[in-house]
Amino acid sequence: MLIGKRKVAEPLESNMRKFSPAFSIIELLCVLAILALLAAIAAPALVNTGQGRNLEIAARKLALDMRRTQQAAITSGLTSYIEFRFYGSSYRVFDNAAGERFTVRLPEGVSFQIINFPIVSGTQNLYFHRSGAPSQGGTVSMIDQQGAVLYIIVTPATGRVRISEQPPDSWEI
Repeated sequence: MLIGKRKVAEPLESNMRKFSPAFSIIELLCVLAILALLAAIAAPALVNTGQGRNLEIAARKLALDMRRTQQAAITSGLTSYIEFRFYGSSYRVFDNAAGERFTVRLPEGVSFQIINFPIVSGTQNLYFHRSGAPSQGGTVSMIDQQGAVLYIIVTPATGRVRISEQPPDSWEI
């Protein structure tokens, strides 16, 4: 088109490609390959943390049950106790005030390694008197399939219950 003596270019909309913000198939495949590589690296680590958590969960549950039993003895004025079943990988809680008795099974892959509470009637028991003091201090060690060990330690006079990765100083097998 001529305007005066100048030639003006006509818009070539029909001949021009419009800009498209989409990704090409090659870019998508590269991103998917990178994500698959990251998932392959992270998956074994995530599987192992789940198995290691069973030991920690079991130790925390036992410590909580010990503290609950101790508190029940204090509030009721009656002796309460926990009975350990070494070979069954379970323990029973006896709350004499509420008349409750329940059994707790350890998670799969977790078992008792050593329990050094006194043996009464063929089972190892942890008694809490009405003052909250245990009949005797002691330690329960739990082990999982990977060989990790946690210790649940009951202090003799005070009855303090704690979880540790290290055995107590007075640890005797």
